[in-house]
Amino acid sequence: MTVRHDYTPPAPRPELVAERLRAWATENLDRIAVAMLIQEHELLARSAVQRVLVAQTDDGIRANWINLSLRLTDLELDAAEYAFMEVVLAIALGRQVLLDRVLPLGDRRLAVVLRALAAWAGSDTIAVGTRS
Repeated sequence: MTVRHDYTPPAPRPELVAERLRAWATENLDRIAVAMLIQEHELLARSAVQRVLVAQTDDGIRANWINLSLRLTDLELDAAEYAFMEVVLAIALGRQVLLDRVLPLGDRRLAVVLRALAAWAGSDTIAVGTRS
């Protein structure tokens, strides 16, 4: 009789991954893209996204934007999630993205994108949020 143990280590807690990615992201575009994922929080909490995005290094972890861009279609994202990830990748990799990608985002994700664009433009005075 053969006994097999396919041990899969537990996925790191999303907040731990977020903290470690934030510590890694020192370059401007990486910092903005990581901040987008942290603010959106739902996608970064998924183990499938972590497996594709997070790469282990000798110093800890880093975001592997290229791997994420190559495996994005494998993640089974809905239209809004997919569009959001395309905008994140456009910022992280300095790629172009059509502006109509923001149409399916919804208010919460659109606010994240608008804050990221303001940060990228170097503005810390523009407020993005709900009007009262």
